[in-house]
Amino acid sequence: ISMGLIKPFQVLLLDEITVDLDVLVRRDLMSYLVKECEERGATIIYATHIFDGLDDWATHIAYVARGRLQFCRPTQGWEELESQGLGALVQTWLREEKKLQKKRELEEGVERPARGKSTVGLLNNGYGAGRLNATMKLPAGMAHSSNAVLR
Repeated sequence: ISMGLIKPFQVLLLDEITVDLDVLVRRDLMSYLVKECEERGATIIYATHIFDGLDDWATHIAYVARGRLQFCRPTQGWEELESQGLGALVQTWLREEKKLQKKRELEEGVERPARGKSTVGLLNNGYGAGRLNATMKLPAGMAHSSNAVLR
């Protein structure tokens, strides 16, 4: 994070930078980033699955689903966002995506194993920064997963 902030930037991409921060440090960092953007006239693209405390942070929201940008719009004047809050609104989108995914799987005849009966394990751990894969060697039958929100 600090390396990206040291030299001037027009656009800075931050991916899951607050996941390991406590609540106070996270809030202070987010306030600092707002200040930096205002002073520099810069843009931060912040990818996250942690939406607590971000209702007033973003100026725009981009939603990516099924590998495509669904929309990108300003937050100002967005009635749903103002009434529900960011976390609740995102949950609505994700639940709708889940329903659509199940519908597509039914139409395509995709069979999922019963809960608890999967023959393939998923592990989302051991990520190495700057790499496209994990750093952990997995046992046979295990596969790496990634965050569905960012797909």
